[in-house]
Amino acid sequence: MIRHGFRFSVSAIVLTAATVAALLFAPGFVGAGPERPSDALTIIDLDGSKITISYDEISKMPQVTELQCICVGQHAGYIGIFDYSGVRLANILEKATAAMNASGYRKENMYAVFRGTDGYQVIASWTELTLAETGRRALVALHADAKALPNTEGRFRIVFPADKYVGRNVKCLEQIEIRCAEGCVDFESH
Repeated sequence: MIRHGFRFSVSAIVLTAATVAALLFAPGFVGAGPERPSDALTIIDLDGSKITISYDEISKMPQVTELQCICVGQHAGYIGIFDYSGVRLANILEKATAAMNASGYRKENMYAVFRGTDGYQVIASWTELTLAETGRRALVALHADAKALPNTEGRFRIVFPADKYVGRNVKCLEQIEIRCAEGCVDFESH
């Protein structure tokens, strides 16, 4: 009887580990942090107007902490569990007056796009953000585990603490764009 098996030498294992480490930490690796952190957060309102909010302005808003938020990365998988502190997204969205003043029907057809400096983006419906408990818990995080976010995460990170998919967060958040579904028109209910 012939047995087939794999034999690994210590040098092959070390070489493989070194190669993987070199790829993981090489400039431009997909899992690496964005090239630049965000200095301010810009909201693009429903009417196209832009509202820019500085870190100092956001840090002066009422702060909350969400405990034990699971964090995963698109390419990195499980990253860890953190206590994130920051400002409720709802408080920041109040600055988007066109969206806040939209009709109820239009609000049912609106959504927000959260974009980081690396181009990574996620979306959430307006209804989810304003009516669902999980959406109302969303926050623009400034701190993780009582420390300022590291440079690789920027000054802002969008966090959905109770999101069942746990991967819908954006580091180095720099833009929130509020949109309405294409073709949506207001109508009067009779």
